[in-house]
Amino acid sequence: MAVFEYKALTASGQTKKGLLEGDSERQIRQMLRDDGLSPVAIQSLAPQKNSEKNFFSSLLIQRIKVSDLALFTRELYTLLDASIPLNQALKSLSHQSDSKLMSRFVTGLHTSVTEGYSLAMAMQRSTYSVSQEYIAIIQAGEESGYLDKVLSRLADAIEQRDQLNKKLKTALIYPVLMVVVAIAIVLFLMVYVVPKVVSVFDNMDQALPPLTQGLLDISAFMQNYAEFLVMLVIALVLGVKWMLRQPKWRFKIHALLLKTPGIKRFLIYSETARWARTLGVLLSSGVNVKEALTISVEVMTLDPLKQSVLNMVKKVREGKSVYHSMNEEKIFPPLLLNLVKTGEGKGQLDNMLLRGAKHYESSVENAAETLVSVLEPVMIIVMGGVVLLIVLAIMMPIFEMNQMISG
Repeated sequence: MAVFEYKALTASGQTKKGLLEGDSERQIRQMLRDDGLSPVAIQSLAPQKNSEKNFFSSLLIQRIKVSDLALFTRELYTLLDASIPLNQALKSLSHQSDSKLMSRFVTGLHTSVTEGYSLAMAMQRSTYSVSQEYIAIIQAGEESGYLDKVLSRLADAIEQRDQLNKKLKTALIYPVLMVVVAIAIVLFLMVYVVPKVVSVFDNMDQALPPLTQGLLDISAFMQNYAEFLVMLVIALVLGVKWMLRQPKWRFKIHALLLKTPGIKRFLIYSETARWARTLGVLLSSGVNVKEALTISVEVMTLDPLKQSVLNMVKKVREGKSVYHSMNEEKIFPPLLLNLVKTGEGKGQLDNMLLRGAKHYESSVENAAETLVSVLEPVMIIVMGGVVLLIVLAIMMPIFEMNQMISG
């Protein structure tokens, strides 16, 4: 069976949209007519196999939002915990979703599960993208026979990650807004205000003060070469994006960020929290250590840290413990190392990783608040200094003219 999205008219002429499962478009049309509806448009949403996806279609693939995935995981766990069969639970969720994208996603999963695929395989076949570690955890839950319990832990992990991302975005809104406003104000003063105010002194025989003349030269340059400056900014943005796509340059940029005072600790803690939680959930779901480490690499966003985890995978495969592999990389925080050492000794590595993830998630929130509290006064001082220079450049000729008149 395939999934079809339909648009039909009721007997009163109202438009109705929805999703139906059937073997063909003809069958869907007959089902709509049996319900007293007149079909207007029917489109197949049948999932394609990964082998059938080409490069261009992969560019258009839609990724499920973290918040939507967290809600879906929690609701699916609730239904399965109530002893509702997976097929029936998915069908129920496909009708309850407020999001059109999620409705299509879950309906596709229901269709694949009905055809005999596992939930993990159904997600793998889906035309909508979810992370590989999520699919791996689902697969581990199905193979162990404890899918409902695995979904509960997975929902907790996703919700925690979503909350952390929202807190970080909220903390950065004010500094980013301040930067944008500051740049806009300075550009307005330099391009429009300064030339008009200082033009009053053009007829003066006396030379303008160096500060005023320099400000005028900068203003004139910005006016005469505005198009060039815009193109330069665009070129810089595109250049940085290109460099981030090149493994060699991306590694160097990420390494530089990890050495930058002020944000080094923040970046390491956020990456550590995400990695520790993912690895902890994988291990508690029954995934073996080697495979769990390999999958956990995907949640790392900074290449030097990702390389460290890949090095750990090699060392663990050679027979070393997780603790010794982490310790040799010299990049993970000491507290997490101690927790991993204790966890391996007591056979509770998953619990210790989750405990460490919780600690560093709190540390990331505190680090974000500290970073913002430091940035705000610095930005205010810098902005005040720039405005002060502009005001001095405008006022200095006025002071000199007053001295000439009084003299």
